[in-house]
Amino acid sequence: MSKELHEIILNLEKQLMHYRKEDFEKLLANDYIEYGSSGKKYDKALQLIFLNDRAPLNYIPFIITNFKIKLLSSDFVHSTYCTKSIDDGNRSLRSSIWKLNDGQWQMFFHQGTPTK
Repeated sequence: MSKELHEIILNLEKQLMHYRKEDFEKLLANDYIEYGSSGKKYDKALQLIFLNDRAPLNYIPFIITNFKIKLLSSDFVHSTYCTKSIDDGNRSLRSSIWKLNDGQWQMFFHQGTPTK
C-alpha cells in the first residue's frame, strides 16, 4: 500500500474535521451513513443540516493517533484511528470507509466509539 494513499486519506479525514459545509458536500458520498460517538445515526442530509448551525473551524479540534488504512479493493479503503478532543479530552475510536467515485475519494461510512 502506498504511503501516498495513506496521506491522502489522512488529509481527507482532517479536512472534514474543520466542519466546512462545502467539504461535507464534496467528500461525503450520497449514500453516506454514520454511527456517531453520540450513539445517533446520521446520513449526508442530516450532516449538512447540522452544519447549518455550526461555524467552520480554522483548526482541527482533535489529536489524531494510530492512523492506519487498509485497502479493501481498488475502490475502497478502510481507515482506523483514535482521537482525543482538544476541548474536553474525550477520546474516540474512529473507523471510516472511503470509496473512489469518478476519481474523487468520498466517505461512504463512518463510526465513532467513545473510549476512556
